Amino acid sequence: MLGVIKKFFHKYKAWMITHAAVPPLLFLLGYDPNNWKLLTPYSGYFSLAMLALVVSLNPLRKIFPTASFLRTLNLYRQQIGVACFSYAVIHILCFIIKRSDILETLKYFLHPALIPVVFVAFPIFFLLALTSNKYSLKKLGFLKWKKLHKMVYWAEAAVFLHMLLVGQKLYAFLIFIPLVTLQSFSRKYTKKEPQGISKK
Repeated sequence: MLGVIKKFFHKYKAWMITHAAVPPLLFLLGYDPNNWKLLTPYSGYFSLAMLALVVSLNPLRKIFPTASFLRTLNLYRQQIGVACFSYAVIHILCFIIKRSDILETLKYFLHPALIPVVFVAFPIFFLLALTSNKYSLKKLGFLKWKKLHKMVYWAEAAVFLHMLLVGQKLYAFLIFIPLVTLQSFSRKYTKKEPQGISKK
């Protein structure tokens, strides 16, 4: 029995770690729906953290190609990306509970501050979570799959805009300025790399 538990944990530990906060967040929301007040920001922060982590992995690996920690972390991109969607679902769920009426919720979703996440970021997160598996990769082919998953950068921009519009300017700039700087630097670094190799 202990061996079965160890095997299960070893196989699914990345899912359990990245989704560790999902059960308690859902429990608190189910226990008392009024907890949406507390859980709305925290579910958003969890989703944001996973987004920032997953989109920073490739740039960091290009800049530090020999870093074993980054290579290991990159193996769990799927779990990190799906976790971003999972926490985003809870974040949206909090907004629905806040309005307690589906028609009111739909009207609320047309608020300028929510349009970027409801109609851009969330659908992209859903699509990427749905295709974050070997079957989708095989079915689409690597090039189409990669092109599809590059849509995460549109989601990144939408989340940044959402944070600005809800008044989280400080957090938005603290997270996205370093992130965009890192991504821009890695693109320049990648362009320079072939020239350096050709000279050797």
